[in-house]
Formats: sequence, structure tokens, C-alpha cells
Amino acid sequence: MTNRREFVKRVGLGILASSVPSALIHGVTLPGQQDPAKPITKYDWKPDLINQPLGTAKGIFPGRVAWAHAPGTAHWKGDWQSMESPWWMDENTDQTRVTALVADVITKVSGKQKYNQAWDTIFRFHNKTEGRGKMGYQKGEIVVVKVNMNSTNRSARTNNYTDVAPQTVYAIVEQLVKHAGVPEKNILVYDAKRYVYKEVLQKVWKDFKDVRFMQEKEFVEDQKHPVYGDFSRLEMPEWVKGIDYSNGVSYLKAVNIPKQVMNATYLINLAMMKCHSYPYSNMEKGDEGQTGVTMTGKNNFGSIMGPSDLHAVMNTNRDAKSKTYSPVVDLEASPNLGRKTILYMLDGLYSARKHSSYAMHFPNAPFFNTTNPYANPEWPSCILASLDGVALDSVGLDILYSQTKNNIDPDNQNHPWMLIRENADDYLHELALAENPPSGTKYIQAGKQVASLGVHEHWDSDETRRYSRNLDPKSGTGIELIYTKIG
Repeated sequence: MTNRREFVKRVGLGILASSVPSALIHGVTLPGQQDPAKPITKYDWKPDLINQPLGTAKGIFPGRVAWAHAPGTAHWKGDWQSMESPWWMDENTDQTRVTALVADVITKVSGKQKYNQAWDTIFRFHNKTEGRGKMGYQKGEIVVVKVNMNSTNRSARTNNYTDVAPQTVYAIVEQLVKHAGVPEKNILVYDAKRYVYKEVLQKVWKDFKDVRFMQEKEFVEDQKHPVYGDFSRLEMPEWVKGIDYSNGVSYLKAVNIPKQVMNATYLINLAMMKCHSYPYSNMEKGDEGQTGVTMTGKNNFGSIMGPSDLHAVMNTNRDAKSKTYSPVVDLEASPNLGRKTILYMLDGLYSARKHSSYAMHFPNAPFFNTTNPYANPEWPSCILASLDGVALDSVGLDILYSQTKNNIDPDNQNHPWMLIRENADDYLHELALAENPPSGTKYIQAGKQVASLGVHEHWDSDETRRYSRNLDPKSGTGIELIYTKIG
């Protein structure tokens, strides 16, 4: 394998030669560019209000977040420059163990041990909450699964950047078909602004040939269905107006969502647990992205036609100052999108430090991954789920922040391997306090003022990882975290 330090030098020289103004390269300062040792963006976020819940907890067990961790499930060797054995292959990511992780969190958030009962309970709870009575899943109803494919710009992968794993998608589809009673043809897996990479298609279609997939652009030859030999189970979005924004701005494209999502009855928000921004160029090119973290809130951006319309209001270098309007609230509160969500999930098999980047090792509790050298097979290997998306993202943020500590760049550049950008939890404050948010925005959806969309809280410490309902099961009003280590 090529020496990583030499690779960094080549990447830096390549970027310099092409005069990419956003490049932040170790030891190189472009004309007019700030010293890369001092990024323009602040990476100084720290949790506040420890064990002081904000908002109203949601769920069958309000505020419950299930976290299943099975060390060794993800065991890719970390040979990031080679495509001979990428991380997403079954030889590197154990399907049986991923299936067990997904099953564990579904039973924990529902309170039922049998999978069919767990799903029936989840559907019935959602329908009752949305004023649809006590019914469970009904024949003909469509379930869409929004996956994060932000690093997939074509059907064939050309690097080891991380996205939601094929094994996680497969495990969810298997649960829906075998235990929730959803016909394959009524399941649509999608990212409306990216391709769905072919390994996801092939893995699911092998056993569930009628599951549908939707991606932004036209289909290519290697995406043909292995059974039908055509593109009959692939779709592109039919864009229709479906989102209103509460900041009074008339966006050109961000108001549109896929008709397929609008017509669906239920949505599963399957995001990655990862940071969205990193200021230095090591293995990836320098590009800070737009915001602090990418989890279930940001995952909604892949359901709208023009996410770039919203970049300014998300970017702390532009309009997103402390305590400002967040479009995540409108997306999550929209009856055409977020209000369809029956389950929120975070794929933490492999995490990342940026919107598009390589997997990151987690050096601290409860993972204790080896971080140096990078090419080693220890990864986070976990899945999280909740019926409260705010609570889930809050836990995800605490996990990510805890792993920025004692995590110095293996290239010995004396930079933390991961960083959390300023105002990272502002959107969580807005979601939790939507009826009276810090920004003062009057969030309106379907003609009504938006109420709290969930509960936000930070745990007591990185070692004990307790929230208010863990500390006081009877009187706690915030998050309950259930951590399960699977051997």
C-alpha cells in the first residue's frame, strides 16, 4: 500500500495545481487563503445543559433510544486506497451480525420481543399519534426507506467513502417483508439526490426481487435487475410541490419532493451517524461542507429537489448564526415528509468525519478502536434507533463528540482526526422547542403552529452515558438510552 504521507503530498499538489479555492491542505496556504492551521470555521462545539431536557419526548417509551453494539461486525481491513475488497462487501461486513443489531434495536424501541409484534406495535403507535386510529399496517400501504447515499455520485463506487451499508438496508427490508407483513412491491428504498450504488441493489434483489429503488438520475447498465434483466424496479423522482418553509423565503427547488414519497403512508429515516464537516485535507480533498453533523435531520435533504437552496441557512459561515431558523424543522414537521416517519435509525457500522469521507475509528468508550495505523479492522460496529428523531440525533451527537477526544491524526499532523463544528446542536434546540424556538421563528405546517418534535438532552459523561430517564426512571422527562453489547 502506498505510504499515506506521500499520498497526502500528491493530493495537496493536485489540488494546488487545479487552484481549488476551498482546499485546505496541510502545510500549504493558497494565495488569499487563511492559514489552514486556523480554519475560518470554528470547531469549538461543546455540549451544554447536561441532563437538562428540552422539548417533549416521543415514542412508545418516550425518549427511548436503543443502541446495539457488536464489536467485529464491521471488520474491513482499512485499505482505503484499494478497491479490491471495499468495506461494503459481505466479507468485510458481517450480514448475520448486522441483522442481529437491527433486530435488537427494533425490539428495544417497541418493547416487544417477537418481531411481528414489534412492527405491529410501531405501526399502531404511529397511526394513533397521527390521528389515524389504532390500526396497524394495511394492505396496499407504501413504506419508503430514506437512506443516506451522499458519497455515491454514480452507480459504481470508485472509492471507499462511507454510506449506509448494504447489510443494513438488507436487514431493514428483511424485517419489513418477513415480520411487518409489507409486500416487497410496496417498499421503496431511495435517495432522491444521489445514485443507489449497485451493491445495495444486488444484495436486496437477490432475496427480495420486487423491492423498488429510487435515485436522482438515469439508470446505467450495471444497475439492471439480475432476475428481470431490465430497470423495472428502478425509478427516478417525479417532483411535485410538497414542502412549505417558515422563514418566508420562496425557494425555487427546495419546495419539491418526490411524488412517490408524498404518496407513501410511512417513512423509515435510515441515516448515518457521522460528522458533516472537517477543515483539513488528509485522505480526502478539503471541503468543509455546510453544517455540523449528518444524521436523521440532515438526511431529509435527500428528499428534496434543491438541497443547495438551503445551504446558506445551514452554513455557519453564511446565514446560520447561533439561534437562527432551521429548515430541518419544516422538513421534519411536514405532513408530506417527516410526519410520515415511523422509525428513525442511525447506521454506525462505519462512521465518518465529513459529508463524504472514509470511515473513522472510534478510540474511546465503549468502542476502544485502534486508530494508528489507519489500516486496521476495528470500527464502531453499531446501530441505533428511536421513535424520537430528536433524541436519536442527540445521542448520536454525544457519541461523535466523545470520539473527538484522544483522537489525533495518524499522519502526525497534530490535528484531531474528527472535529465538531460550531452550533452543531442548534437544529436540535429548534426541533425540541419548535413552538417557542431560540430563533423566534414561527414554524407553521399544514396551517398549524408546529409543536415540539422530540426531546433534546446531553448525557452526564462519556464514561457513564446516562440521560435523565436513566438517572430517574420515574420522574425523568428526557432521554432513556438502552445500550446493548452483543458478543
